[in-house]
Amino acid sequence: MSNILLKGIYPALVTPLNDDGTVKKESVGAIMEHNFKNGALGYYICGTTGEGPVMTLEQRMKTAAAAVEANAGRGLIINHIGAASPFDALELARHSGEIGCDAISSVVPNFFYKYSDNEILEYYKRIADASGLPVIAYAQSMLAGADVVSFMDKLMKIDGVIGVKFTLTDFYSMGRIKALNGGDINVINGPDEMLICGLSMGADAGIGSTYNVMCKQYCALYEAFGRGDTDAARALQRKINRVVEIIIRHGVIRTIKFMLCEQGMDAGSVMFPGAALGEAEKASIHCELDAVGYYNEY
Repeated sequence: MSNILLKGIYPALVTPLNDDGTVKKESVGAIMEHNFKNGALGYYICGTTGEGPVMTLEQRMKTAAAAVEANAGRGLIINHIGAASPFDALELARHSGEIGCDAISSVVPNFFYKYSDNEILEYYKRIADASGLPVIAYAQSMLAGADVVSFMDKLMKIDGVIGVKFTLTDFYSMGRIKALNGGDINVINGPDEMLICGLSMGADAGIGSTYNVMCKQYCALYEAFGRGDTDAARALQRKINRVVEIIIRHGVIRTIKFMLCEQGMDAGSVMFPGAALGEAEKASIHCELDAVGYYNEY
């Protein structure tokens, strides 16, 4: 069986939260429905964008269950289960298998400790066994400077591991990873503002934060690249990046949630201690988005 499970565009879903941290179940479904209509093929949940690493186990499980229910078998649900405690990660992995997620993903353990390759490999083996689901590793800043290609070569020998969400900007290494396992490895581009770069180096799919609010444009970029129209794909990436710059400047998660609220979806609050946008900053963001044509052209 091929390891290429993901192709296309997958928003890294924001988690709609009430001020007390409870999950807005109806809003999870509304945001997913919106982006299914815009071409999403599934969702990456409870990652950094979904605020999973700072949520409780209960919050994360409720989010995952709400996403699986709203999905109703239409797309793929990839649940990020990485946590400060490896035992929490194992519990989330088991829960993912029980409720019908399609795959799990995890950052390497742990920000506070430097584990050896063998220790990290054992971690991935255990979460794969616990979930019974395909596993997508997550190459991000914690692996920067490491031999990520050699590490992925070892990781692909674990039953159940099918590939990597690559959120580094070393596209030379991404290309080398895509050549592993005879090319039968799912490589998913992470940096939103460089989707075209990842596709150029062989990425099969894209997962990103700003896909929540520009899914249609990312799908158009993916499709243009796939048919060989690199000029159109490049133009779309430049257009997307005008909005990405605004989102980064004002804070990624809270700005995306504000933009979704403007479109009629109650994306709620950010997790404590994240600060909500003030009215003046909301007005500023609206004006900046209007200036780049977001409300009319996106």
